[in-house]
Amino acid sequence: MNNKVRIIGIGPGASEFISPEADKIIKKSHIIVGGKRNLEVYSSLDCEKVPITSNLEEIAGFIEENKDKKLISVLASGDPGMYGILEYLKRKHGDLELEVIPGISSFQYLCAKMKISWHDACITSLHGRERHNLIDLIKNNKKTIIFTGGTSTPADICRSLISEGLTELTITVGEKLSYPDERIFMGSPEEICSMDFHNLSIMLIQNEGQKIMPESLWSYATYGIPDEMFIRGEVPMTKEEIRTVAVSKLRLKEDSVVYDIGAGTGSVSVECGLICVKGRVFAVEKETDAICLIEENINKFGAKNVKIIQGEAPEVLKGLPEPDCVFIGGSGGRMEKILDWVKSCSRNVRIVISAVTIESAYEAVKGLEDGGACNADIVCLSVSRGRKLGGKHLMQALNPVYIISGECGGQT
Repeated sequence: MNNKVRIIGIGPGASEFISPEADKIIKKSHIIVGGKRNLEVYSSLDCEKVPITSNLEEIAGFIEENKDKKLISVLASGDPGMYGILEYLKRKHGDLELEVIPGISSFQYLCAKMKISWHDACITSLHGRERHNLIDLIKNNKKTIIFTGGTSTPADICRSLISEGLTELTITVGEKLSYPDERIFMGSPEEICSMDFHNLSIMLIQNEGQKIMPESLWSYATYGIPDEMFIRGEVPMTKEEIRTVAVSKLRLKEDSVVYDIGAGTGSVSVECGLICVKGRVFAVEKETDAICLIEENINKFGAKNVKIIQGEAPEVLKGLPEPDCVFIGGSGGRMEKILDWVKSCSRNVRIVISAVTIESAYEAVKGLEDGGACNADIVCLSVSRGRKLGGKHLMQALNPVYIISGECGGQT
């Protein structure tokens, strides 16, 4: 028995969009697995049919148990590689021998209908996912394609766009694509926010030019925003040169989840937010004055993926998504507790700590070492800034800052 499991894309819905190769394989199968809508296409086929609802773990077990006995085909809406079951099965059973048969995704179908190319589009799904950085994605891309679902309806998304002042967008919504009752509507956010669409719809949002940040603020790909660009008040701030090194030590990715503990003015949070455009940043701060400044700087730089968490770490971290990276700019005397919390995370976490005093630096190093940190690194950064004195220039030293970094966590 050939124990390959076939994962087959069956297109946007209508049977005529199923490729001949996919159809041939499905009709030879002993078992077909898929959503109710997908199985209906092959309702007359004489084979065992296993519906997928919310029972993915049971489905994975069933496939594992039967793969050596029967020919199994898993039917995926659209293309298997586009927010489908493919990645789940690979994670759950990495030893499965898979064969993937591509299909036409509903977003390809919609773009073809509208005669719009999609090679330069940002594609995301809100089906069962949060939409924390959706506004940033739309601002940063000329075309954004969204698989909607759950509470994230086209109308609800458009209301969010309007609240952010994004009214000059062209939005196309496609529902029940390829079916006889297919509907495609193009309009403005104001028009669509009052309309109802099927739960699983596709949105194509075309943005002619609004960016996450005005060009006059910070239009560069590098970090290191000048100190004077931040709204500062009397709250301590991680200075530009220190911030630049600290952020580089975080080793951020565009989808990283970042904690900035002791966020102060929010300068590190903002820098991270502008880098992690597909991720999330949590600015943790207990002081009310600082909270107000963080909010002002978030709004000034348009870093909408930064969320303020008021209170003391580690208690206020409970319930947040686990971090990929943690920056500790101020611990409030709770360094040991914070590092113990990071150590308890289920995955490896990159930690960067800035310390001004020798005692704080020692506490950070010892805490990382006690937590089994790997790749530990200690840097003492001394910065001098030039200033004019009469007709000449004098270098004026800032306080040296220790930057301690490493990785720990990954405990279950």
